[in-house]
Amino acid sequence: MREIEKYKDSDTLLDIVNLQKGPESIDCSYDDTWSSIFTLQEVEKAAEEGYDGIINPCFGDPALQAAKEAVNIPVVGAGESSVLFALLLGHKFGIITAGPPEPSAYLMDNLKRIEIDHKCVGVLSIGIPILDLGLDIKKEIILIIKLGEELIARGAEVIVLGCGSILNVAENVSRGLGIPIVIPITAALKMCEAMISMGLSQSKRGFHQPSIKRRIM
Repeated sequence: MREIEKYKDSDTLLDIVNLQKGPESIDCSYDDTWSSIFTLQEVEKAAEEGYDGIINPCFGDPALQAAKEAVNIPVVGAGESSVLFALLLGHKFGIITAGPPEPSAYLMDNLKRIEIDHKCVGVLSIGIPILDLGLDIKKEIILIIKLGEELIARGAEVIVLGCGSILNVAENVSRGLGIPIVIPITAALKMCEAMISMGLSQSKRGFHQPSIKRRIM
């Protein structure tokens, strides 16, 4: 909450909801799938309770497409918004994530879905489990800068931190690498605020409303 409070508009009120069921962290398509139904339930609940917009803070964007179909208010995924934001800042970007040393292919699959995978020079992992992030910030910064240098050598002009839990490192990493660093949750917040202020939401020609909503308890 502290990480995004400093970036939000003064009249934006934020509520954070933690899923009561699902995987402890999302490292792959298996985790993504297990979390999806519980994510959808919270999305529909938020819309029913009168929220103006919804942010999914996980970089993997679990259930994002289904959530956009389910409700009429803006639904913004941290992964999708951050890579689109990166393309406003440079021609090519790289992604540095956490979790297993070899990142799951599903992150690149998400880029293929929105047809910008050709703009990504690579996805690299610092090899720290998601649940251990924040325990040693200095180590994380060193690892991210090292991987960032590799991605810059491949042509990256912007780095996206590919995990919603990689926090409090962007300023030092940007200074060390000399290029912009995009924080997914911040990009999602600003895009959601912009959509709300502009009176925009996802098109129902592209994200069709479900004819029957099924609730699973």
